[in-house]
Amino acid sequence: MKPSPQVAVVVVSYNTKDDLLNCLASVIESAHPTQTEIVVVDNASTDGSLAAVRQTYPQVMTIANPTNVGFGVACNQAIRATTAPFILLLNSDAAITPESFQVLCDALNRNARCGAAGCRIVNSAGAETANTRNFLTPFNQAAEQSGVMSWTSSKYLRRNHLPTLDRDEQDCSVDWIDGACLMVRRAALDEVGLFDEAFFMYSEDEDLCFRMRQHGWTICYAAAGNARHQGAASTSQNSFEMLRQFYLSQMLFLAKHRRSVRLYATAMRTMLSLKSWLHTDGNRRAVAREQLKALKEARGNWLSGHEVSTTSR
Repeated sequence: MKPSPQVAVVVVSYNTKDDLLNCLASVIESAHPTQTEIVVVDNASTDGSLAAVRQTYPQVMTIANPTNVGFGVACNQAIRATTAPFILLLNSDAAITPESFQVLCDALNRNARCGAAGCRIVNSAGAETANTRNFLTPFNQAAEQSGVMSWTSSKYLRRNHLPTLDRDEQDCSVDWIDGACLMVRRAALDEVGLFDEAFFMYSEDEDLCFRMRQHGWTICYAAAGNARHQGAASTSQNSFEMLRQFYLSQMLFLAKHRRSVRLYATAMRTMLSLKSWLHTDGNRRAVAREQLKALKEARGNWLSGHEVSTTSR
């Protein structure tokens, strides 16, 4: 009898064919085929991604969406199509190692109340990037982005969580971990629900971890493993729209869990306005102005009906 898969690997794709094939190669190298079921959900790519997957990896299950339905909806499609007790969410521009795959499995196996586990993330240059976070407050995004709050560990004023590792090189006091490489327990999803499909892009991983923490599940950072994540392979295709979507999703999260959207919008607008006026570097001023424009559009969308765009990711 064929053994039941232990891990379902879910990859959402949008016009990242080469990265996607590299991602799948890393998954197949990292896990025994009988232990995994792999699903690629393609959000209407036009670069031949789906055909390339079907030709190169015929063992991979594929779901082809006629439109870009967003990250959370696509993940939910794959989760419903699988049965494994653990689910590895992996961005199409990420790659995992055999050691990291095992580290994430071990983190969930050793702690029955661990609802989700993530590992170290390194970029294409090999530098470690922050992926452990504190839940959004009306002020911590603005405070950290301003660069003046690097000295504090206050969750209310600091977005990034500074891990404190135990003897097993884990920190299970994390609020949430980025969904670029995150292993989730299906039993936790059965209790708290899948991704909230109101989030088209961004904050859906934070919202999921928030609901897990509310129900007594822990989110564990396992520093013994690391995955590579290029970052922004899909979102860079329409950077301004993704900025707008980023702010809109944060407003949705705050409205759902904190009820403080106006305070957030005011804090972000003040911070970005100051940066756009005071930066001596012309490029940084231009970035701040683009961010401020995206924030204003997102706030306008929110006020006009809490609109969540389905513009291509």
